[in-house]
Amino acid sequence: MFIMKTASALLLGLLMGLSGCSLHHQQQERAYAHYQDDAAAIREAQAAWLILSSPHRSREWPEARKKYNACIRKLASHLKEAKREGGMNEKKRQSLPFIIEKSPYAKDSNPWFYEAIFMSDEVDPTFRLRESVTVEGMGIPLAGLAPQGVSQPHANVLKDNGNVHTLTAILDFDRMVDGKPTLRTIPRLMNEHVFIGKNKVRQPLAANFSVPIALFWKLSDADGTELLGAFRPKKAINTMGLYFSEPYDPRKIPVVFTHGLMSGPATFANLTNRLLVDPVIRENYQFWFFGYPSGLAWTIPASRQRKALEELMQEYNPRGASREMNNIVMVGHSMGGLITRFNNSTKPWTLMKGLFELPPETFADMTLENWKTGLEPLHCDEPMLEQLQNNFIFSPARGVTRIVYMATPHRGSTFADNWIGRLGQRLIDLPADMLEEVTRIATLSRGMFLLNPLQLKDELTSIRQLSPNSSLVKYMSELRGDPNVPVHSIIGDRGRNDTPHSSDGVVKYRSSHLDWSASEKIVPSGHSVQDDPAAAVELRRILREHLAKVKGRQALEEADARAATPVWQSNPAPPIILKRP
Repeated sequence: MFIMKTASALLLGLLMGLSGCSLHHQQQERAYAHYQDDAAAIREAQAAWLILSSPHRSREWPEARKKYNACIRKLASHLKEAKREGGMNEKKRQSLPFIIEKSPYAKDSNPWFYEAIFMSDEVDPTFRLRESVTVEGMGIPLAGLAPQGVSQPHANVLKDNGNVHTLTAILDFDRMVDGKPTLRTIPRLMNEHVFIGKNKVRQPLAANFSVPIALFWKLSDADGTELLGAFRPKKAINTMGLYFSEPYDPRKIPVVFTHGLMSGPATFANLTNRLLVDPVIRENYQFWFFGYPSGLAWTIPASRQRKALEELMQEYNPRGASREMNNIVMVGHSMGGLITRFNNSTKPWTLMKGLFELPPETFADMTLENWKTGLEPLHCDEPMLEQLQNNFIFSPARGVTRIVYMATPHRGSTFADNWIGRLGQRLIDLPADMLEEVTRIATLSRGMFLLNPLQLKDELTSIRQLSPNSSLVKYMSELRGDPNVPVHSIIGDRGRNDTPHSSDGVVKYRSSHLDWSASEKIVPSGHSVQDDPAAAVELRRILREHLAKVKGRQALEEADARAATPVWQSNPAPPIILKRP
């Protein structure tokens, strides 16, 4: 999603900084000289495996698990050489006393797919994160850096574009090849347990869910892109799209997160990290993120989001038979909530009231079939009609059956009208092609823009379109979604307990509140409600409620019964924002 510096020198430098290795040590072509040590470790690991695969020796499992993990820790470090390019050669691989699995059935569990593999205990998990989330079990937690540009079949979907996958390595003695056990890299968010031995004893897989999140934001240019996208959107326009945090899993319900102004998908780092504490969430949900230059008027990225979702529907749910794809949850923070609401409206063309002086009944009677007839008084040419259709004439997003709004200014924010907001409007540099497009629309509007070209530019910025006086926000209150799609609100009050007179410091309660919300949760935070632990607890509750409706309450109970106890520890220090080389 975000621009990542993947030059070999930089990648080596990052590896050195994270693992403590020297460049000379990394680049040396050396013969394998540790067979005896590794062979002894394998023998000890096999003895522990026999205990762990015996249901009658469960009292010995905790100690056997510790021994097993200690033995394979060194063996798993060889995976750092099994990367996509310039990795372990055939001679070196043949000399190992174990097999490194090259999985034919899933790229994400194939170590040769990745640009780099990191040992989780060698990576600082505190970047952007306030807690570390781990699970004790069999295996060694890893993080795999997916390469860029290898899975982009769609214009608006970026998928595994340089993301970091959550992996666990195990030495599998049930998969012997020529007398050697198999070292496997298992996608941890797709597998909670491993079944071992002839009795298929279920053992929890060890995990570190925080390191891949922290590592991705550390390796990416996300921090720079957030401000670049807010104030120089024409330079960040190529970063717009929908991408995955992990490979697509047809067994899981997608949750689509959309960020707000002067922000990026990294704004959800703490929220998603906390959600992964719950095994029910891990087993049943996958997280997708829509990123965009937030300086653009929110109607523009809204169009791109609709296209991205439709592309994914065509790929993963072409016949409309996927239960999971037919029950998507959308979560929007701040301006991202406006994008979410707009894209799930049954009559989105209502917002054109703020652009064109036409009789009110024009929009009240408008449908997907007759909209061109209603706009005939404007004498639009075909290119103009196409632009209006792309921006305002569409059906609600397919498959969305629940929506969560976080600190969303449904009635605008006075922040957009104060001196800071006005200054921000002037600083925003819009893409020329988008200026041209909306200028054409403006010539059909009330004429006010043509009197002042600078006012046109200001009107098209995201900050201006958050104003209560914005021509679009004025009619936002009239937008409604499908009544069968429940919506939820999570709103901050800065801990003052003064609702309904409260504010999160940017958006007032009366702007965030919706009378028809299925639930409304007030949390003691400012505008960044997504960073508050109480918001994570509430979203967890909502997702569990959604799962019970989609898959039945039994799915919740079974997942809870299978779950290994997670460890949720506060990080010892606040996140440190590191500069990239």
